[in-house]
Amino acid sequence: MPKTAVIYARFSCSKQREASIEDQLRVCRQWCAREGYGVVAEYCDHALSGRSDDRPEFQRMIASAGESDIVLVYMMDRFSRDEYDAPIYKRALAQRGVRLVSALEAIPDSPEGIIYEKLLEGLAACESRKTSIRTKRGMEGNALKCKTNGIEIFGYRRSEEDTYEIDPDKAALVREAFRRRIARETVNAIARDFAQRGVRSRRGKPCGYTMMCRMLHDRRYTGRYEWGGIVKEGGMPAIIDAATFMEAQGVRGAKVRADERWGDFALAGRAICAGCGRNLQGVSGRGRNGVKYEYYRCKTGDVATVRRDELEGAVTSALRDLLSDRQEALRIAHLVAESADGTEVAMRRKQAADALSAAERGLENILAAIEQGIIAPGTKERITELEEQKARAEYDLEAIRDEEIDPERFADFLQSGAALDDATLLKTFVWQVVVSDDEVVAILNYDIKSNEPARLVIQRVRTKSGWCPV
Repeated sequence: MPKTAVIYARFSCSKQREASIEDQLRVCRQWCAREGYGVVAEYCDHALSGRSDDRPEFQRMIASAGESDIVLVYMMDRFSRDEYDAPIYKRALAQRGVRLVSALEAIPDSPEGIIYEKLLEGLAACESRKTSIRTKRGMEGNALKCKTNGIEIFGYRRSEEDTYEIDPDKAALVREAFRRRIARETVNAIARDFAQRGVRSRRGKPCGYTMMCRMLHDRRYTGRYEWGGIVKEGGMPAIIDAATFMEAQGVRGAKVRADERWGDFALAGRAICAGCGRNLQGVSGRGRNGVKYEYYRCKTGDVATVRRDELEGAVTSALRDLLSDRQEALRIAHLVAESADGTEVAMRRKQAADALSAAERGLENILAAIEQGIIAPGTKERITELEEQKARAEYDLEAIRDEEIDPERFADFLQSGAALDDATLLKTFVWQVVVSDDEVVAILNYDIKSNEPARLVIQRVRTKSGWCPV
């Protein structure tokens, strides 16, 4: 009865040649002709890593096991580069009476052959891990130079130096999307319009909600380069400015009733009734003259209803009065700076400094050895590794310095009325607002010198229309 074989061939990524498959098949066919095996099937996976078993042709070959006496591969690492998958699938083949054979690696059919085969599996897995580490290290080096690393971003194109440059036509669409979002147009509406105009994702699909949502939340459009934890402000050309980006993030979908827009209750979830302790509800309605009113109301009626603009306006006014005091603004700024420069930042700073010192010492030692005429194998590669380690450590230290807060500048920011709108001011500073018939107590998000939460107390008086703060 003639002996039979199936051939399995694979190459790893799109950067390799398609001819690699043909080369493997040619060598395997020659082996079969020489050894007297008839080829019954050939399975080929293109641009798929051997570290995963998620390979269509590989799985089809395993499912069809038993149609031949052997499975022939060019080398064992073509079958699998994973230390766990290789023995599992070899066992699956063996249970169907099929052996795995390498065309270029002569594995003896003896007890010693088992050791040799396991050694080849381990070497394949080890080489795969080393390749992954080298690739990642090279990509980190590229990221420190703000190169694309093959990442496509709508609105940009790749320059000859592999950096990002603006694509004028697509960048115009990005600016339009931000402009329309700031005008309170819904994400879905913008996406539908773009799809009708032929805008497509990098996978060729019409623009949809997901693509538009990612676009409107992508900080890289402000010129902030990001890759694998490496962040560099100004590392790529900006399509929009930071103010436009932040304004778009603050836009919320408004409730629509009878084609009317209703306000955003900035103290929702923070305003509570002093009587029952429940959250005050944001309610809206219209008066007899068609005038729209918005209120904070207690569900049980333990406290008088208060108009939204009066309550939020009173707390905002009190906060701005508080921040107008330079000493108070500076004290808050110092509290923020101290909390930002905590244990985690100190640990990151120490790690980066230690890595920088180790890289500099290593380079000095290698230089000293070269000056004495001692050049060990792998010296060039080690110098490259140390230089990349030094560059990464210097970048990390610079990034940490950029994160440090200058209390004087932060106090200027707090005192700038235009820097924080009313809603942002409330959501940033107010932890809770306790509303009673006599007063409003705003509990803030920071402590005073006695370690008690800072408070603002606002008295309430009765007017013809009801209760309001003064």
